[in-house]
Amino acid sequence: MMRMEMQGHVYPPYLLKIDEDLAKKFLRSMGLESESENVPPTYLIFLRGEAHGVNLFTDLDIPRNRALHGGQKYEWFSPIQWDDSMEVTAKVVTITEKTTKSGPLWIADVEYDYTRAADGELVLRELTRIIKRS
Repeated sequence: MMRMEMQGHVYPPYLLKIDEDLAKKFLRSMGLESESENVPPTYLIFLRGEAHGVNLFTDLDIPRNRALHGGQKYEWFSPIQWDDSMEVTAKVVTITEKTTKSGPLWIADVEYDYTRAADGELVLRELTRIIKRS
């Protein structure tokens, strides 16, 4: 079972600074031009909050070897500049239990809001779905 009481939990915000060298390495790894005016929109996706206290696998009681990635959705509101710092807030929006032929599944939808620290503008909202099999 997933920790159902985590539904609605909002983690304390953490600050994330754009690392230009890492972002350019990210671009090159995808075969894209590493010189860009703006930070690539998908760069923030792989900067997870575990180092900042958002450890979803532990907090939701999901062993990594039992976790499935159920997808991600993104909503971009503004380009991200190289010198931007982001304040990131993660919230466990919903936890759902489903019965399947192979046993129960638990589905957690987690929303990340990336707000530009300098002006408080929401620049990116990410919804990540994590699935735990019994």
